[in-house]
Amino acid sequence: MSSIASDELRDEVALHWNWLEAETDPCVVVSERMEFVYANAAARELVPAQWFGKHCFELLPVVDQTCAFHCPKTTSVTEATDVVYCEETVCLQGRECDVYGVWLIPLGEGRTDRGRAVLLMRGKSVVKPEPEFEARVLRDAEAIRDKVVARGA
Repeated sequence: MSSIASDELRDEVALHWNWLEAETDPCVVVSERMEFVYANAAARELVPAQWFGKHCFELLPVVDQTCAFHCPKTTSVTEATDVVYCEETVCLQGRECDVYGVWLIPLGEGRTDRGRAVLLMRGKSVVKPEPEFEARVLRDAEAIRDKVVARGA
C-alpha cells in the first residue's frame, strides 16, 4: 500500500471511529490480522507514535514473547460472535508492567475500514480489582458493541 493510500485510509478510519475518543479506557480497532487501524487517546498513550497498520504484538510488548503465535484473540477476531475476555501483562519502556483485562468485541465481516474487532483494555492496577471486575467491564464492552451497531459502524 502506498504512503498516500495508507494516509487516506488512516484519515477515513479516524473519522469513522473518532467517537471512541470519549472512552476513558484504551480502545483499539484491529483488522483480522490484529493490525491497529484506530487507537483512541488512552490507547495511543500505550504505544509508539507510528502505530497505524502494526500488529498488536509489535506495539504492546508483553511478557510472553510468543504471543504472536498463539494469541487466542487472533482466532477470536475472525470466529467469535460474542465478546471474548483475556488478560495481558504489558511492559512498556520506562514504565512498570501492568496487567490489563482485554475484551475483544467482534464486529463481523464486510467492513470497508478493515476494522474487525474493538479491543477494550482496562488496567487491573488502575482500579481496585473487584470480584465483579470482568462482569462490569463485559457490560462496558457490550455497551461499546451496541454503539457500533447503532452507528452502523
